[in-house]
Amino acid sequence: MPSHFEAARGAYVLRRFRDDLPAMGTVFVQGTTTTANLVKALPDLDSLGLNVKIVAAISPQLFRLQPAAYRDSVIAPGDRLDAMAITNRTVKLMRDWVDGPLGAEYSMGADWDDRWRTGGSVDEVMDEAHLTTAYILEGIGRFVRDRESRLQRLRDLVAAADRTAR
Repeated sequence: MPSHFEAARGAYVLRRFRDDLPAMGTVFVQGTTTTANLVKALPDLDSLGLNVKIVAAISPQLFRLQPAAYRDSVIAPGDRLDAMAITNRTVKLMRDWVDGPLGAEYSMGADWDDRWRTGGSVDEVMDEAHLTTAYILEGIGRFVRDRESRLQRLRDLVAAADRTAR
């Protein structure tokens, strides 16, 4: 895992795809506790064969200032379409990272139920926000399980757009 000093670049890869498994999508993570909870899930992701790339999404503004070669090495052209976000903020604020018509369906944020959190300890708030390690693992599992149907839905949208353009 790279040094946290990479955050100054706006985004960096926390976990690359494993070469021995097919790629299963990209997870953009934002927030200290959400990132910590996701890092705790890494061994389980491996044991379950959930081969997702994980990108620490710090600042889209800083990321845009980086050389194109660096940006492309962190986020491949299709990554934003086959992606979900995990954030301690609202999912809507992750649109700079997850830029597809289906990303919000799989993304996880503190606003999952369109309500303010009631407060309490960090652990209590994260549980209420459904952002504990267990919830994160469950959300990534659903994202991976639905990949084929999600990609088919994207293909169908592109086909519909192509017919509309004629």
